[in-house]
Amino acid sequence: MLIIAAVLLFWFLKTQAGMSLRATGDNEYMVRASSINSDRMKIMGFAIANALVSLSGAMYAQYSSAGDSNSGTGMLVVGLASIIIGEIFFSKHSILCGILAAIFGAVAYRFVLAFAMNLGMDSNYTKLFSACIVALAISLPAIKKYITKAYKHAVTNRRFKMLKLENINITFNKNTANERKALQHIDLDVADGDFVTVIGSNGAGKSTLMNVISGSYEADTGKIFLDGKNITHLKEHQRARTIGRLFQDPLRGTAPNMTIEENLGLAYSRGKRRSLTIGIRKKDVSVFRERLKELDLGLEDRMKMPVGLLSGGQRQALTLATIVTPKLLLLDEHTAALDPKTAEKVMRITEKIVKENALTTLMITHNISNAIEYGNKTIVMSQGKLLLTIEGEQRANMTVEKLMKLYSDTAEDELSDKMILQE
Repeated sequence: MLIIAAVLLFWFLKTQAGMSLRATGDNEYMVRASSINSDRMKIMGFAIANALVSLSGAMYAQYSSAGDSNSGTGMLVVGLASIIIGEIFFSKHSILCGILAAIFGAVAYRFVLAFAMNLGMDSNYTKLFSACIVALAISLPAIKKYITKAYKHAVTNRRFKMLKLENINITFNKNTANERKALQHIDLDVADGDFVTVIGSNGAGKSTLMNVISGSYEADTGKIFLDGKNITHLKEHQRARTIGRLFQDPLRGTAPNMTIEENLGLAYSRGKRRSLTIGIRKKDVSVFRERLKELDLGLEDRMKMPVGLLSGGQRQALTLATIVTPKLLLLDEHTAALDPKTAEKVMRITEKIVKENALTTLMITHNISNAIEYGNKTIVMSQGKLLLTIEGEQRANMTVEKLMKLYSDTAEDELSDKMILQE
């Protein structure tokens, strides 16, 4: 029965539904941004877990020819210890290893307890011995991480309005001493194919604007239209079917414990219903490989590698590759956490993907030179307000010095030194 349950679980976790479930546990931000209902996935996970617990209880009662409501006392701690022990011997780089780790850990834990009992230990000492095993098991990952770190140290984006915002307002901490108007009367029209760069000082409302468009925040007043459709009251995962987003933190755009291939599989099922069919087919792999080749990072030869092993720049480039031709692409300071050389390469990849797919794009940047160099329009924000829209001939003749002066003449605050120095 254990083998059958393990095989069925292994099969399920390889399906589209199973991959969505695993990704929810791995990175909920990315899941919602991939149009997956994370709440539904959580319910599914709890249902499967409880089903397995019920099966275990039934098998135990049948084996013992008796049932006791107290027999499950402490099983949660035992289960946790078993999984941790198993992961010491089996890595989590594949589903099979994860399942084997849980099984092996449970068996190993019971063997240790049986050994203690065979020594004739008093029941109280057995409980102490069991507690020590649990404590050691919980400490092992930290110990392993410390040893690994010590070892490494020793070894030395047709022209019509694609996006329209009407009178968008949002206030944080309403009716409190910390009340702050994050966005004030924002009206914005973005034509199909526009590449709009967004600049402003810290606290100007740039990221809040992105969060309102993507559905992470709900506006207090106003309406949002995408491709003529009112999306004001759609949830984040529903908007994600047509809106792609790249975050400042490279960790938020991918599921680190899933492979490059599996991340692409999730991305290419964006907006589709998750079924029990195999998540990745052979023809999909060929498509993924060609898409990765365009990045020129050698990732097409490492499709079985967990994304968590990639560098920040590689993960941002991969996230760009996983965004499947959305109607709107949101780039929230996606190069801010990268070193200058990597940031420049990611920007080149970004520009290539945006141009080739004619993506309507909004990009927040703290690099003033990038704000002028990339895209066809620049908007300037300050204290939750949209101050300026720079386009056409004015933008073509714009320099960093002119933009700085324009900002200081119209805004009540100043741009940060970081933005000035990044020119």
